[in-house]
Amino acid sequence: EKSLVEACLEAFKTGAVVAAQDMGAAGITCSTAEMAANGGVGIELDLDKIPVRETGMVPYEYLLSESQERMLFVGQKGREQELIDIFHRWGLQAVVAGTVIEESIVRILFKGEIAAEIPATALADNTPIYDRELLAEAPEYARKAWEWTEDLLPPCTVSGINIQNTFKTWNEILFALLDTPSIASKRWIYRQYDHQVQNNTVILPGGGDAAIVRLRPVNYFENQTKVDYKRGVAATVDCNSRYVYLNPYEGAKAVVAEAARNLSCVGAEPIAVTDNLNFGSPEKPVGYWQLAEACQIGRAEACGEFSTPVTGGNVSLYNETLDAQGNPQAIYPTPVIGMVGLIADISQTCGLAWQNEGDIIYLLGLGQFEAEESENDARLSLGASEYLAQIHHIIAGKPPEVDYDLERKVQAVCREGIRKNWVNSAHDSAEGGLAVALAECCINGEKGATINLGIDSLLQRRWDRILFAEGGARILVSVSPQNQANWESYLQQQLGEKGEFWHDLGKVEGGSAPLKILAGDELTLVEMGVVEMKDCYFNAIERRMRS
Repeated sequence: EKSLVEACLEAFKTGAVVAAQDMGAAGITCSTAEMAANGGVGIELDLDKIPVRETGMVPYEYLLSESQERMLFVGQKGREQELIDIFHRWGLQAVVAGTVIEESIVRILFKGEIAAEIPATALADNTPIYDRELLAEAPEYARKAWEWTEDLLPPCTVSGINIQNTFKTWNEILFALLDTPSIASKRWIYRQYDHQVQNNTVILPGGGDAAIVRLRPVNYFENQTKVDYKRGVAATVDCNSRYVYLNPYEGAKAVVAEAARNLSCVGAEPIAVTDNLNFGSPEKPVGYWQLAEACQIGRAEACGEFSTPVTGGNVSLYNETLDAQGNPQAIYPTPVIGMVGLIADISQTCGLAWQNEGDIIYLLGLGQFEAEESENDARLSLGASEYLAQIHHIIAGKPPEVDYDLERKVQAVCREGIRKNWVNSAHDSAEGGLAVALAECCINGEKGATINLGIDSLLQRRWDRILFAEGGARILVSVSPQNQANWESYLQQQLGEKGEFWHDLGKVEGGSAPLKILAGDELTLVEMGVVEMKDCYFNAIERRMRS
């Protein structure tokens, strides 16, 4: 794949490439038909000239075999060998397998005969369209789930909550969430793969909310004098399928928003999206409703709001299995978003780990720790949360609503703080809410933190909402004391006065200090050692794989 990318980039620079397309779904069939239809011409392709890995293949197998490492090029006549030589230098095969023809058809030759011949548009844009009726209202499962409210949870205190006659402290609940595979470190998986791309990886897996790869010129290693090339690309992949299941429209918006937020947390400007849309059967009313609400409406709207065009992707439908009663059961709708961002200077980036003892910790975005009316704010929610699913075993409620304006403001402030070198670390608050986000910064930085939420009232509160509610366009950052004045002045200009959309939460402590979350000066909600959290977080998946 890497060699193919580099060879293509080199070939493009020659000016000999008229058109190019990767071979994805449906292999040769898709790429030939789409390129011909888009150009208003046709194509004649000889399958006998195409390299294969086995003998005895029939045209059907040639035409539908898929691979992620193939491209279809149209080159200028007379410059074919120039392009072939480039691919050979990169150790790749390249052959002339056909020609562009005037008639707008796709003609496939095999063993001297015509194996297939069809108008190009019939396989591209003039395909059959299924006109399915969209549900007039949300299906019953969703409407029933939306009836759930936080009032249905048992009362909680500063110390914890009684769940089914078993009292659990907030420490125990945080520990359980860090042990959840969807939150825990994916180290067991990514350590099995080479994540260094020609030594260009800037932030290693787990080091930040997005990966960063240095961009180097194609001929970088051929230069006698190395140029300090500063540009980089950041990438992230996101999807909370529980959100999308409970509310496909809001859930899909949240997927795009979180992907953009993750890029912003490493200092990257979001620029484009590819997607991987995984759903059940669209022939069923519920499946079609989920698909339309998530993709046609939610994802499309959010990508427009963040100016991140969808450049490509793939679709996987009919993902179903049988439940315990033998009835078809679809997967949760999972429109995965892969988003890339541009970094002008890779020295102006940061990861999620606390960096220095004494750094000041800020929360950008919604805090709403003090006001009781905040519990009615739909932008923060225990509905659809990891806390509700893992601790209470309830899949219900409405996921948090996306506030586009707040997302853009918070993300822009974070990116600028990183570029100004004011921000030493940045991490978004996503699954598990604020408490989990704080724990992840402590774990990865191997440093504790003292957090004071400034809630002095002893009135009954939903302490679980304060600790574990999700949403709210929230980013945790740490800033050196010497940059505090400049940073807070900038925050006031962009986000208003402290306490509205930015909050001074506390400071980073030394390595032996715990994570301590105080409601007020006298009320301790959480106090957990970093070593204890690390073991739980890093080994959660490995423990399950060994059992």
